[in-house]
Amino acid sequence: MSTALSRNTLRGIWPALITPWSDDGELDERRFVDEIRAYAGTGVNGIYTGGTTGEFYAQDDRTFERITEVACREGHAIGVPVQIGCTALSTRTVRRRVRVAVDRGADGVQIAIPFWLELKGDEVTAFIRDVADEAGDVPLILYHTPRAKRMLAPALIAEIAASVPTLLGMKYPSVDVPTLRTILRLVPDLCVFVGEDSLLPMIREGARGCYSSVAGLNARFLVDLYRLAAAGQYDEAQTLHDAVHRLVTEVLWPMVHDEGLWDSAVDRVMRVAGGVDVGLKCQGPYRSAGPEHVERLVAWCRSHAPVLLGQQGTEPG
Repeated sequence: MSTALSRNTLRGIWPALITPWSDDGELDERRFVDEIRAYAGTGVNGIYTGGTTGEFYAQDDRTFERITEVACREGHAIGVPVQIGCTALSTRTVRRRVRVAVDRGADGVQIAIPFWLELKGDEVTAFIRDVADEAGDVPLILYHTPRAKRMLAPALIAEIAASVPTLLGMKYPSVDVPTLRTILRLVPDLCVFVGEDSLLPMIREGARGCYSSVAGLNARFLVDLYRLAAAGQYDEAQTLHDAVHRLVTEVLWPMVHDEGLWDSAVDRVMRVAGGVDVGLKCQGPYRSAGPEHVERLVAWCRSHAPVLLGQQGTEPG
């Protein structure tokens, strides 16, 4: 059985699930099942769909429903809780997707605020309250991202948290130390999740963990980093943190900034390099990575941080 999510249990490493696509652009269900089952026994605290990694923006309703059903079934089968990303462009669509997630047994619902038009403060509050009403007792996690065009001030976050008791946490990869400190001063029990390359310093400031795409490369490694940091073994965690930081700055960011790949493509590179066949194909119009990117990542790890490959490293091809 998976652990029920609460302000005490929502923590740790949550890998982002990739959506494998078939040659005709539909969900490749067999590979999606394999992707989830590969996290069994790795020590991760849960799994989640949606976000950029899962290409939520490319999912029609039928695809979303099937992804949700498979993720909940398979995640619970390996004993971990499942969060379903329900982000969309309108309250109506988000509520419809939340109903699907709750009906299929999701342990949590992850949402970003609608992003086509920048929301005003009262619109943000109304949106989150409406979604919470649809979700009932199922916890909410806010994906707080600049891609939503509206970043919320800590005071507004605190106001929303006070009026929405089921809002347990935030995925906030870009948060800095002063902002994190302010949020946790105003809402001490809010579970804030940060990016992989800031996990160690942010754990020291009270962050609860990481919603992670690097876990696709080596989940056990990220779990070890989190456990050491959470236990206050900062010196031991530092070496692991440095390896992740170098991976991000020396390999992943250049793929994004110099070669024009988006996160969804780079996250696939890591998962394939980690030994799981999710394919490299992204939904258009966004470009996909190629085998050469997998080869480059594996070669860099072997030369600079072989611990990142562990037993998951595979020969690309």
